[in-house]
Amino acid sequence: MQSNRYKFDMNTGIELHSQAIKRVQKAIALGELSAACLRMLPAETAHDLALHALKKGWHRVLPRPEVLHLTHMMKSHVRTIGPILHPIGLAAGFDKNAHCIDALADLNFSSLEVGTITPIGQIGNKKPRLFRLPAQRSLINRMGFNNIGAQAVSQNWKNNPPQTKVPIGINIGKNKVTANEAAVDDYMKSLDLLAGLAQYFVVNISSPNTPGLRELAEPGFIKSLGHMIGPTRLENVWLKLDPDMTKPQLQKLTQTAAEVGFAGLILANTHAVTWPETGGFSGAPLATRACQLLEWCHEVHNGQLPMISVGGVFSGSDVYERLIRGASMVQIYTAFVYRGPWVVTGMLLELRHELQLRGFRTVEEAIGSHYE
Repeated sequence: MQSNRYKFDMNTGIELHSQAIKRVQKAIALGELSAACLRMLPAETAHDLALHALKKGWHRVLPRPEVLHLTHMMKSHVRTIGPILHPIGLAAGFDKNAHCIDALADLNFSSLEVGTITPIGQIGNKKPRLFRLPAQRSLINRMGFNNIGAQAVSQNWKNNPPQTKVPIGINIGKNKVTANEAAVDDYMKSLDLLAGLAQYFVVNISSPNTPGLRELAEPGFIKSLGHMIGPTRLENVWLKLDPDMTKPQLQKLTQTAAEVGFAGLILANTHAVTWPETGGFSGAPLATRACQLLEWCHEVHNGQLPMISVGGVFSGSDVYERLIRGASMVQIYTAFVYRGPWVVTGMLLELRHELQLRGFRTVEEAIGSHYE
């Protein structure tokens, strides 16, 4: 199939043109430059400015890459979330108060997860609480679930509902002042206040920045919470676990989550560190551990429990490695900070190369192929 402007690639269903590709690459490079400029500011200041810019629509000033005409090659279906255009979504933590959903969808993410949101708003930990480690392409945060609270998020959402069609998830946590014995009540309050707003919910029992939160990651709590949520609602509720558990701990929780009926697992939250700052470590060095977690969990459920991979996803190659280990999709955050607003487009170009190199015609063909 030929035209004066495009050459159609029958293997990928993607229209290619040398000038179009050059424009895509130029737009991605300009996006990376804008991210580099933001990184000249203190980390949390840059984050707040980025959110403000998105709310005001300033991202539309940047040249937008003419996204590859994604067809069957990148599309897949995540159980309980639904169809997605490609396997790269945004992780929780960037848009904590769900202020920028439509703007973030403009940046080509296939799904968006907002939060973490607690029942009552809280200011989080004392600043400074967000740090960059550029040499490692990493971040350390100890934000502490700073957010406006579930009631305010719900009201804002209803007053100005998102227009995007991409699936949206809401990540929920317990308030810092809530004792672990009452944690189930906190999660239920948030689920009730935010009910009906998003396609799925994520129970965060894995942040290292709320004292005692990770102690909830045990079978008894998961069973109690699952019982309170009920089997019908559980079909849309995921668990987000931490990367610091031993293999037996993680596999026991995986088995429990499957038995109770949770929708799936998000693997994983940040790695707890005390140096050079105390907090949660994210970024490129977590890639190996993230792959290991997928393999450990797959040993238990053999592909029957959906998994979303988070941590150290910086390139299309990283996406590919998670897909073949059974992840239905990936989520990114730190790569967004370092690679800029058009990171998704760049990673999709790289992922297309990885799939073609190994003879896969679609993303869905690649999922779980490591175990075949």
